[in-house]
Amino acid sequence: MKKTRRYSIEGVQLEIPLHYDELTGKEIEIIPDFIENPVYTPEGCPVLFTGEDACEYGESPGGTPCIDCGACRFYRQMPGTLIGVCGHQQKRHISSTDKVQPTKEDDKDEKTIGSGNIKF
Repeated sequence: MKKTRRYSIEGVQLEIPLHYDELTGKEIEIIPDFIENPVYTPEGCPVLFTGEDACEYGESPGGTPCIDCGACRFYRQMPGTLIGVCGHQQKRHISSTDKVQPTKEDDKDEKTIGSGNIKF
């Protein structure tokens, strides 16, 4: 079985595959393409990779355009991973249950955002 890390992010359960990197000696997350295969929170907010190119609504905290999601004031970064949620109203999706991912119980780490609990 391949190792995965499980995240609960604003009501969405994600299972992110891990790859062992021999150079660093660590498990590295293989972040899925959330643009090609969108995932939404129950409120309809898209889950995104931090390094994803900024959309037309992207805005830095100072009000200037930003280059990626991680620099955007609407992006809520999840601690300990390169995944977060876009909170811009224009990016919300009407049907928020389309791409919610089921989870499995095999060989995984777990982290939770929202309640402040982080589990490994």
